[in-house]
Amino acid sequence: MTYGFYPGCSYKTEAVFRESVEAVNRAIGLELVTIEDWNCCGATSIFSLDQTEALLLTGRIFALANRQNLDNIVTTCNACYTSLKKCYKTLKSDRDLISKINDRLAAENLKITNLLPVRHLLDVLYYDIDAAVWNRNRPKNLNKLKVAAYYGCQLTRPWADIDDPEQPVIMERFLERLGYETVDHSAKTLCCGASHFIIYEEDCLKLTERIINEMKRKGARLASTICPLCQINLDAAQKNFRGMPIPVPYFTQLAGLALGIDPNELGIKKLLVSMDYELKQIL
Repeated sequence: MTYGFYPGCSYKTEAVFRESVEAVNRAIGLELVTIEDWNCCGATSIFSLDQTEALLLTGRIFALANRQNLDNIVTTCNACYTSLKKCYKTLKSDRDLISKINDRLAAENLKITNLLPVRHLLDVLYYDIDAAVWNRNRPKNLNKLKVAAYYGCQLTRPWADIDDPEQPVIMERFLERLGYETVDHSAKTLCCGASHFIIYEEDCLKLTERIINEMKRKGARLASTICPLCQINLDAAQKNFRGMPIPVPYFTQLAGLALGIDPNELGIKKLLVSMDYELKQIL
């Protein structure tokens, strides 16, 4: 199976996520074809500054994907997903606006000819990969680990096309398919602060502490994320909190463990909060 892939800036510079995504894809035969000469999507902030410029940035990504004759765009970042999805929905409903964006893109001999569907990798792994694939080399004791799924605030909102915007379950269903036990909690779509952590650290620490404490109260031994910014915020912030920290692996790292992939190949040793104890329980 082949999919067009938009890495985005955070994924490109975040080795842990990239290692696990690539290892899992090799194991299940999924090919992500990187969009050549891709640019930053502007995240979500640029849309509040200048919508035309924001659509030009994101529209260029669609045009590049069209030039490669790709059928879809898959991303691994919530902010990238939301930005690309906003571009898709905005341009889909306004053909005149597409013409204006194409006029700007003509300077690079680029043109949006087809607004491709945008998907998150979680969506692909859950819906497009046969459930039996995840059972081939599964360690026996995965269900000893209770995992809290953390979606962040941008995957399901505002579009709600993947799942319920406030109470999504796709990640829990995927983790359960892998063999883990999941815990229900009320912090799954709360904001972690995202990039605001850089300039508003004190305020964002309150956000992340609330999220982690809620997960721990519900018995979670792991907090799993689907977004680079969410992961680093929850992982790094815990050095400031009271009590025992919990590891924050990516969903792809947990998928890799379920496939029997060596933890070193998945970058698990690079997590800030060590997962050594949990690995001993299942391997």
